[in-house]
Amino acid sequence: MNNTWYRSVVVGVDGSDESLAALSWATLTADVHGARLAVVAAHPVPPEAGPGASSLIEDAHEQARHAARVARERLGRWRPGGRDVETLVLPGNAARVLSELSTNDDLVVVGRRELGAFDRALLGSTSSALAAAAPGTVAVVPAGAATDEPRRIRVGVGPIDEPDVLGTAFAEADARGCPIEVLHVTGTDPISSALLDMDPVAASWQEAAAIDLADRLARWSDKYPRVTYTVVIRRGDPVVTLLFGLNRNDLLVVGGRSHPAVTGRLLRSVPDAVVRGAQCPVLVVHAHRHPVA
Repeated sequence: MNNTWYRSVVVGVDGSDESLAALSWATLTADVHGARLAVVAAHPVPPEAGPGASSLIEDAHEQARHAARVARERLGRWRPGGRDVETLVLPGNAARVLSELSTNDDLVVVGRRELGAFDRALLGSTSSALAAAAPGTVAVVPAGAATDEPRRIRVGVGPIDEPDVLGTAFAEADARGCPIEVLHVTGTDPISSALLDMDPVAASWQEAAAIDLADRLARWSDKYPRVTYTVVIRRGDPVVTLLFGLNRNDLLVVGGRSHPAVTGRLLRSVPDAVVRGAQCPVLVVHAHRHPVA
């Protein structure tokens, strides 16, 4: 068990089935890492007072209190990692509240509802906003995902990734007792990939990147000798390739950099797209977070 990987696990609840699934996943994660668990129910506050505003605020506050009570009832006497669970009911936008409560050393967990095509493309969600802006690692648990230990961890790596992504994948695999599939996407389509293969400079760069990846994997394998891993190199669209073959019992780990959520939607950032499309829990690791040595 890695008792120092996360300082705390912060999970957002709103009383929905999706948030209770996120609570179950967060509770197990806090338990296996020996981390403190904080359950947070946020309620919106109108920017300006107006007719009937006080009634709306009180209704929202009561819904948040109810969500917190449901979460505590679901936990019962379970004390993850042998620690008391903290329950907070706070005013404000859920994504902003959860982000402000977390640090580089915290894990923030939220559920994800099923969204229609228009919602996925334009409206966004708490999960997307958090994955884009939270300072630490964010876990998004979609509707229908398994909330027990994963059967496999898939981690997407690039040629120049910082160590956070691989470090997270190895630490999770070690704590949860499952293998890792290291996935590296080398091209966006068969034609451009073939042209790169014919370019001696590009071929040399790809060979150097493969050697660098092998070195990085060897270092993490030395630190976590119990973890087994395989390396898969595929060509294609990064989002499609990362999601291909995943099921609800997997865990996907990807890197991300903080940016406005709408930017990720408009530019189709990889983390934003996989968070919206995965049927398994997704860990988005921001590049400035550094694993414990």
